[in-house]
Amino acid sequence: MKRCFAVLRDRAGVATVEAAFITTLLVVPLLGGATDAGLVLYAWSQITRAQQAGMLSAWGNGATASTIASAASAAYGNSQAAPTVQATIACYCLPSATPWNRTGAVAVACPSTCGSGTTFTQFATVSVSTSVTLPLPLPLLGFSSPYAIATNATARLK
Repeated sequence: MKRCFAVLRDRAGVATVEAAFITTLLVVPLLGGATDAGLVLYAWSQITRAQQAGMLSAWGNGATASTIASAASAAYGNSQAAPTVQATIACYCLPSATPWNRTGAVAVACPSTCGSGTTFTQFATVSVSTSVTLPLPLPLLGFSSPYAIATNATARLK
């Protein structure tokens, strides 16, 4: 019986066991967070690349909303979560005195001609979004799974 109590009082190896518990409690959440961050950054780079390809396609001659959207989808690449791509083209007649300011702009059909004192201007908007499934979501910090990521850009074409 004394031997049993002697084994219980023996403190050899306790520090090793405590270090293993502490390391597990610290390292596992850190690795999970790093994995989540890596997945989000990778998805962000994919949708940014798709958005930039859509904008470059819009600056090409004769770009339509469907060609812009297909260029963005093609640039996204193959992935588990397919992106949602939306492309629109809007046309305005801007006052010639201030063509850089959309104040006083009149929306017109594309293509169109504008009256005297106004300048025809065309804008393209590309929106790309996707969602990422996180292996270790943290809802208290705002990282729930699936995590939605979106980007939007507008450029003046003419």
